[in-house]
Amino acid sequence: MSIPLNVIKTEKERVSGVPVNVATPFNSGDMMKWDAANQVATPIVAGDAASAAAAALFIGVSNDTNPMRGGIGNVSIPRIAIITRALVQFVADDNAVYNPGDAVTFGADPQKIRHAAASGTNVIGYVAPENFFPMNAGGTAAVGITAVAGVTPIQINLRPQYTQLTTI
Repeated sequence: MSIPLNVIKTEKERVSGVPVNVATPFNSGDMMKWDAANQVATPIVAGDAASAAAAALFIGVSNDTNPMRGGIGNVSIPRIAIITRALVQFVADDNAVYNPGDAVTFGADPQKIRHAAASGTNVIGYVAPENFFPMNAGGTAAVGITAVAGVTPIQINLRPQYTQLTTI
């Protein structure tokens, strides 16, 4: 099991007891999407990068690595909690300049985001103002974070498009 890269800063809303497929490995902090055919949450994969179809199914970030078992009668279904609204730190997947409020989309793995190619149909969150933006010489307005792909941490505010499992 790998160590999660994401750091959930502020929990805003969570959905407990979301069914998962334990045959698909995932970590705490992985971005998750809803698999409507199998009625389970699954992690984002490399093929989901900048995908509008995957973004439409984005439900949030895994709060757990080890599912709890629960169900009715003899049926035991593995379940986890999903953070649906939060300030979460991901790693940039591109060398873009990130400014407060910029839209982001999925990167190449479940713990990376990218600014490039983020549009209205594949947006999964926005660059948070809580990032440490560099300042101009006179201490004036932020000039953005110039990210190094695979290195620079960027905090985003999650905005899942798939809200059928939440009250928002």
